[in-house]
Amino acid sequence: MKIKISATFYGKCDICKKEGVVFKVGDEETKRVVIICEECSKKYADLKISEIIEKFGRIDEDSFSQGIKNLSKNN
Repeated sequence: MKIKISATFYGKCDICKKEGVVFKVGDEETKRVVIICEECSKKYADLKISEIIEKFGRIDEDSFSQGIKNLSKNN
């Protein structure tokens, strides 16, 4: 399991469905991600990140293909 965690952003929590400041965690191997707010991260603090991804995550391959691509093109 290779976990990735995003910076915070404004969005909708996959768990409680509330909008606000959230972050995305995902497993690079399974391509499962979950967007989670601070309240839910505290509520499920007793679970491992991998368990939260397994329980609430959804497959989202695009989340792992985004990012900085080939910086040498700009130099």
